[in-house]
Amino acid sequence: MRNQQKATNVTSSLTFEQQFFALPSDLQVQIVASLPIPDILNLRIVSRNWQNLISLNETPISRAFLEYNPLPRFATCLYPLPDPSEITLHYICGQWHRLFVASKLSAVMTEWITKDFFLRRTEAKQLEFLPEQARMHRRLVPLLFIIYHFFETYRHLHIKRLLEQGHGLLHEAYTTNPIDDQVMSMYDNETLLQVHQVFPLLVLILCRKLRPPSYLSRIERSIHGYHKNPPPPHVYVAIFCIGGLKEVARFSEIEDYEARRTAVDNWYASISRQPINSESQPRRWLVGLGWKQPSRASLNAAKSSTENIASVFGNVSSCSTPGDGHDGWTSLSPGRSLVFNANLAAGPPMGPLSVEHAALLLPDLPVLEQIWLPTAEALLLARCVVERRQDIKKDAQVMLELIQEGITDADELFNRRAA
Repeated sequence: MRNQQKATNVTSSLTFEQQFFALPSDLQVQIVASLPIPDILNLRIVSRNWQNLISLNETPISRAFLEYNPLPRFATCLYPLPDPSEITLHYICGQWHRLFVASKLSAVMTEWITKDFFLRRTEAKQLEFLPEQARMHRRLVPLLFIIYHFFETYRHLHIKRLLEQGHGLLHEAYTTNPIDDQVMSMYDNETLLQVHQVFPLLVLILCRKLRPPSYLSRIERSIHGYHKNPPPPHVYVAIFCIGGLKEVARFSEIEDYEARRTAVDNWYASISRQPINSESQPRRWLVGLGWKQPSRASLNAAKSSTENIASVFGNVSSCSTPGDGHDGWTSLSPGRSLVFNANLAAGPPMGPLSVEHAALLLPDLPVLEQIWLPTAEALLLARCVVERRQDIKKDAQVMLELIQEGITDADELFNRRAA
């Protein structure tokens, strides 16, 4: 009895860290792998012992994590799992980041469609519409994930083509965009059709959010604070091809129009080293008309939102999973964190381009209307997926299908079908 009490006293005097590291190594791995991914990454900056544990057991922790949290099939088809002996936290964090962006953008699109298309603008009507919203959000996620893959791959192949051939697409004669064609060869017929029908809707929503309401006159726009014109066409294509869906989602989430446009202008100036002149007219004549000036807080928020997302998935203040508002990518300097000693130093997918690559790619980008749409339509007709262009569903048909009950093609894509 005395020996047992003595052993209990010794155990209780040990810290949690000492008790944890006294466990067998395989049990330590299983416990760590059961945590959310941001917590696993945060543990590496707690102490050197935790850093060594996770770094030395990264592969078994990653394998066990995927057993607890299997990735959806549409994700592993586009980004295949490495060999079990080569699975790393970088692969898991990259997939988590893509799923997070797709989920966040799906929520933005769902909210816009609910209010502007289905006209559910009151709280009571939105509560009544919640089941349809849930179906719409679920069905959009795999389609937006595939669009993320398209632009991530497109940017990589376009830069590679410029570096290898010494000239870009604007100096070539082609019927359909060869880079589009190369990426779309990875998608099966049904996947290509489903994504092709949603892509114009995504472009439409971004364009609507980056221009003042068309029903307002010039004076009304000024009174309501809509002082900036829509961005020029080359900015839209840069957002998709250089920033990717991550930037589309970030800009779409900014509530205030002036702050949103300021964020777009600042972002484009940061990659092109050229400001955008987007003022609609001089403001001197507006004095005394009571026009709405954007608040300093909203402009400061837009300025801070234009800072580049860091190249490390690491120092997260709270647990985050796709859909909770945090994707876990935060700014850390190499001198402040041990994270940079790991393979995560490569950064998130579709991270900021170098100045040289951005300067090379920007002048060679076609207009946004020439990316995806013409090539996808030509492939759908060539593969006999549809007999006529008219058989491709329009925006209204797509939105109605997104909310209908039962199993749709988008549900099949999410649950069973490979991309």
